[in-house]
Amino acid sequence: MSEQQDLFDTFDQAVRQQPGTLKDEDLLPNLRIQGEVVLEPVMKGIRVTARDADHALLWGFIGSREILGQPHCPVAIYDTLLRLLEEELDKQAPPESPPENRVGIAQDAVISLIKSAKRLQNSLAVKKVSPATQERAEVIARVASDALRMIELETSSLKGMKPKQVKD
Repeated sequence: MSEQQDLFDTFDQAVRQQPGTLKDEDLLPNLRIQGEVVLEPVMKGIRVTARDADHALLWGFIGSREILGQPHCPVAIYDTLLRLLEEELDKQAPPESPPENRVGIAQDAVISLIKSAKRLQNSLAVKKVSPATQERAEVIARVASDALRMIELETSSLKGMKPKQVKD
């Protein structure tokens, strides 16, 4: 395992840890694809496409007002990206068998989520609201809203889930 791989779990962590200092190279284990994101007006929205440095189509979707409030949308994946994904997946070890204690793992994850939410909530419980508190609140509001939408979207169709309770 490389030193970079030991330092960062995700590419986003690397960006936060080294703002403005990332070179045009991979941060292992992440593979970077140089290219562009293109916004193209179409009849009923905006076509958003990602293209590599040679302008080959990687992925795309149609952006519309209806998807603005959703964390997920249908994305088309094209041949160039499919080939690259296949190559990268072939390099990975065979998939592990699913863990036996799925309920315990899920309960641990929910407990961690609750602890994280309480930590965020506590960071906003201040005697005097400073500019730093305002900035922190703005980020927490965005991140928490995104997380909630994602959780609700991913779990709403699961069997045995109680419907979301709406407070009056």
